Amino acid sequence: MRVRVSDPTLVPELLDYLRWRDDVVAQRVGSDEIEASLVGSYGAEGHRLELDLRLRAWQKAHPGVEIDLDD
Repeated sequence: MRVRVSDPTLVPELLDYLRWRDDVVAQRVGSDEIEASLVGSYGAEGHRLELDLRLRAWQKAHPGVEIDLDD
């Protein structure tokens, strides 16, 4: 999934947060965008839901930062 962050300076921090768990593969693909994927048998809907939950948790620690997911 592509994830766009409204503040590009926070992309490295978001990558660190996502990579902290062993089941995430994430890399920067633009100044304000990353590509993230979960490893495991989540299924398409479960994959999106789990990644969305993790991103929302990170976003709560960064008030005012917008995140857009693109399948």
